[in-house]
Amino acid sequence: MWISKLVLNPRSKEARRDLASPYEMHRTLSRAVSLPLKEGQERLLWRLEPTRSLDAPVVLVQTLNPPDWSVLAEGYATVYPPKLFQPALREGQVFRFRLRANPSKRSREKGDRVALKTREEKLAWLARKLEEGGFRLPSEGGQPLAVIRQDTFLEVRKGGHLLQVQAVLFEGTLEVLDPQKALESLKRGIGPGKALGLGLLSLHP
Repeated sequence: MWISKLVLNPRSKEARRDLASPYEMHRTLSRAVSLPLKEGQERLLWRLEPTRSLDAPVVLVQTLNPPDWSVLAEGYATVYPPKLFQPALREGQVFRFRLRANPSKRSREKGDRVALKTREEKLAWLARKLEEGGFRLPSEGGQPLAVIRQDTFLEVRKGGHLLQVQAVLFEGTLEVLDPQKALESLKRGIGPGKALGLGLLSLHP
């Protein structure tokens, strides 16, 4: 896997367009790995990082193949050289993590996704998804070692309709249970909404 950091230029009209539309952002970033995507050999994940209000927007991008950022429009962003990410995961390892995701469930009536409302529901969703992906969310005093840093809604247009998709930024501590499953989870992401900048799970020692 490769991790790229892009600091977007707020003066770039292309960057402003993409910041206003997650689908446009995904389309722009996908051009850096267009060939592997066409061949079905890529799983691009990205996340708009939390920054202070006066700081330039930062986008973190994870790809399975080396990206070619020369495809970006001139002045779009400052691109830091992509770093190769080859985690050697072991059972019992503990990491700090960051994940922006869409904690949701399928409604029984229509079958569409419904946003979870309470903090407890969202953290339970997180614990379940991490466990399905080869991790464990530890707890202390009965409380999971995770917090919700941001809880917002993304507005996206689909099929002529304006939709709101919940985007929750989780941070905390997790433990590796199944190294192989955990590695696959890192590659494919967690939860729905990958094209909207959701699902990228980042680990730090």
